[in-house]
Amino acid sequence: LYPSSVLVGRGAHSESLSVILAGAGQIQDVGAKAIHLAPDTTSIIRSKSISKDGGVSNYRGLVKVGKRAENSVSSMECDALILDEGSDSNTYPAVETKHNKVQIAHEARVGKIGDKEIFYLKSRGFSEEEAVRLIVNGFIKPVVKSLPLEYALELNKLIELELESSVS
Repeated sequence: LYPSSVLVGRGAHSESLSVILAGAGQIQDVGAKAIHLAPDTTSIIRSKSISKDGGVSNYRGLVKVGKRAENSVSSMECDALILDEGSDSNTYPAVETKHNKVQIAHEARVGKIGDKEIFYLKSRGFSEEEAVRLIVNGFIKPVVKSLPLEYALELNKLIELELESSVS
């Protein structure tokens, strides 16, 4: 999945959001492009990935700024959560600009559920499965809050089903 936005009108704005889950034997590869061709344009690209059971998630992002796109602003945020030792997450951002009066930012964060986090929640009365579910729900919450209710419910159900198969 590689959605693209081409910003051709002054003040144009785009937002891209991707959520991926990479499980056993999977390499999930997603990304987004924002191509700024007009002045005063803005783009926001956000990606959330969860890797489990040896799965690999890859994110490829591209922000291009044309020579007429002065005062353009772009932000790429890539957050990854790794649920086990055998899983992985990679980010491959690319920026091409033909104008120096722009603001472009890329931020990548990778977190791993560790034994300490699980132990802490278990010491508070949660089972291991509940602890993992709480951590994953906290990680994905900003995305879920931005979705219409029917999509948020479906996303939560999907993640719940996927987690059931990985926590014993």
